[in-house]
Amino acid sequence: MMGTAEPQPMDVLKIVLTLAGLLVSLVIHEQMHARVAFWLGDPTGKNANRFSWNPIHHLDPFMSLVLPALLYYASRGQFMFGGAKPCPINAMNFRNPSLGMCLSAAAGPLSNYALALLGFGVCVALYHAVPPAVVADGILTPNGYFFVSFVVSNVVLGTFNLVPIPPLDGSRILRHFSPREVQAALDAIEPYGLILVMAFVYFGSSAFIQPALELCYRAFWEATGPAFHRALGAM
Repeated sequence: MMGTAEPQPMDVLKIVLTLAGLLVSLVIHEQMHARVAFWLGDPTGKNANRFSWNPIHHLDPFMSLVLPALLYYASRGQFMFGGAKPCPINAMNFRNPSLGMCLSAAAGPLSNYALALLGFGVCVALYHAVPPAVVADGILTPNGYFFVSFVVSNVVLGTFNLVPIPPLDGSRILRHFSPREVQAALDAIEPYGLILVMAFVYFGSSAFIQPALELCYRAFWEATGPAFHRALGAM
């Protein structure tokens, strides 16, 4: 009788490193929504402890834990979706409500791209300065895996959140630059946003995110060397 293979220590470590980087990225993403809103005149997010570094203030029990676990289990590991607790923002506190919502929404994805660039720069610099710290015996070290997964996670987070479906950040940006008819349409579909976003994730997110991921891996390829290329291909 065949048994279920036991998880290997390196596999568990990879999961821990990926989740650690993802958690930091989510916290900063949500912080930046609140901080930019505060700079523009709205203290709602700050008053709700969204400047905090404590992940508890940014995670939603259902969206961050229960829903991803249920979808992962129901799809046998083929589909998972979740999110952080939406940052509360009161547009009426902005001098220009539409622009304020646009800028505070854009701050989240932009923070992810900034983190991706930072992680990429540190990883490449470390590879060229001390190669064994990033690649050893043909595979990525824990350091190397953390930085690559951190960069990839932030590219995915930033790109996904730019999708113009409410309540994702891209819809707030699109709304500011759209005519009234489009704004009304976005407002009308917002109550069904979670369902629409889940459908998008299931049916079309890969086509939207894949070009950004290809650019990400291409950047690693151009900035490193053969040892890193082989290790990246073996991830």
